[in-house]
Amino acid sequence: MSPLVVTRQGRVAVLTLSRPEHGNRLTTELASEMTRALCAARDDSTIGACVLTGAGSVFCLGGDYRGAGPTDEGRTAYADALIDMDDAMAQLGKPLVAAVNGNAHAGGFGLMVACDLAVAAEDATFGLPEAAKGLFPFIALATVRDALPKKVLFDVIYRARLMPATEALSLHVINEALPGSQVLSRAMALAEEASAYDREIVALGRGLYYETRAARPAEAMAAARRALLAALAAADRSSH
Repeated sequence: MSPLVVTRQGRVAVLTLSRPEHGNRLTTELASEMTRALCAARDDSTIGACVLTGAGSVFCLGGDYRGAGPTDEGRTAYADALIDMDDAMAQLGKPLVAAVNGNAHAGGFGLMVACDLAVAAEDATFGLPEAAKGLFPFIALATVRDALPKKVLFDVIYRARLMPATEALSLHVINEALPGSQVLSRAMALAEEASAYDREIVALGRGLYYETRAARPAEAMAAARRALLAALAAADRSSH
């Protein structure tokens, strides 16, 4: 059985992490399938947005490091698969909404943060507890560091502390906290709403965000200028 289930509802592709017996933890195979599914969604003009969720009672409890194996080659392939997946999320060019049906820990927290929007179950918890297990959130840190104030980030890391949904909502890590039974339908509604906009314009704007995250002000403005000119050209084409 595939560790990722891809379904379609109207203009929205739903990607479901499907390893519930293992907390939907990310393996090399699952990360690679995520990358392929995201690339396919990017290239499919009939898809306007994507929703990412988990099977069972949790969203994702992080990475399945045991699946990387004992060799350097296996560990490198595992790390590369996670990085490729994150890049595919950034390059999707379409709205990506997390339907956080349960706990999002470690790499699962990073996965949620990498989405554009997040609707979460009100009883879900969030955090980076790797230090308590002799690890560190190396991959997740690259994403989560932009979502949390520094003092909160290291408090969560050093204390292996799990945040309740109320705290995640107050920190704007999630957009809404709802009863678990309502999470997927609300995420679908947000994705459907976002998919109604001009897709070329949205792709340009979303791409600009990722291009300029670490850019200096002058570089960011130059990139913004290129995106604006491309958007105006797209608007001209659509009006003729």
